Amino acid sequence: MGAMDFQLGIANESTFGTPVTVSRFFEYESESMEESYGRTEGDPLRVGSAFKRGDRFTPYLEGVSGSVQMAVMTKGFGIWLRHLMGSVPSTSGPAETTVYTHTAGEGDLLGDSFTMQLNRPFHPAGTNQAFTMSGCKVEEWTLSNSVDGNLLLDLKVDAVSVTTATALATASYPSGMENLTWAGGLITVGGTNIDVTEIGITVNNGLKTDRRFIRQNTAKKEQTGARREGSFSFKCDFESLAMRTYVASATAAGARATFTGTWRGPTLLGTTLYPEFTVSCPVGRFDEWKAATGGPEAIEQELSGEIRYDGASSPLTLTYKTADATA
Repeated sequence: MGAMDFQLGIANESTFGTPVTVSRFFEYESESMEESYGRTEGDPLRVGSAFKRGDRFTPYLEGVSGSVQMAVMTKGFGIWLRHLMGSVPSTSGPAETTVYTHTAGEGDLLGDSFTMQLNRPFHPAGTNQAFTMSGCKVEEWTLSNSVDGNLLLDLKVDAVSVTTATALATASYPSGMENLTWAGGLITVGGTNIDVTEIGITVNNGLKTDRRFIRQNTAKKEQTGARREGSFSFKCDFESLAMRTYVASATAAGARATFTGTWRGPTLLGTTLYPEFTVSCPVGRFDEWKAATGGPEAIEQELSGEIRYDGASSPLTLTYKTADATA
């Protein structure tokens, strides 16, 4: 490999925190996974204590955390559904011989973890150096898209351990995969198509990540979840008062609406079916609206709100149509 041969791979763990060989590989835009180390120490006084003594501390690994950004592709993305949502995706198909649909709603993230391995080549030699992180969970994720751009996934990841001793796995990528882009995107609010220039959907999984105990072991225990929070935002031309009406409504029912975002791939998989990635929210509460005049340009409005629960359906559902038979 060379100095520019970066690599990211993951695999589902059978036992939390026990690393496995990564088997799914992704093209990615950037990563910022950082190790954090703690030092347990006191400040004792004694003769010759102008400086703290060199051996009066105990080092330990606090954990590993950071962000990863990647484009959503027409193949290979399904493994992420369970780690974003906490449920093992259901799979249907094949339709038209080659098209499978993987669907994931809200589930329990407890017991779901993955191993992630990064290759960070030495410069300028290009020698491989793998960083293998285990006990990984997604703390927060954002899907975003704007005109002229790819559909992007930003992940905030927390891991309990890291090693540089594991050999770098051999990467392989799905053949024929393509980007999902703004050109294949379609956004609806309340069942009506909305022409947007930007959209963002964020879910915080509410994980407690620093679970450390007095137990003769400094390692963190599995991250556990609490209440999740979700939000959305988008920008579009100021064409009517329809979007403002949601925010200004005097009733709870009037301030809510369904919304969906669907991104279709450019190449047919079957006779009539394309690869697609869809985000569905049955209850979006619209909280903020603005449409300020900033100059002679056409006015653009911005809308944002929260993802809510209707008491029956999953607050958010991810659906992935692809040629991959397994998620």
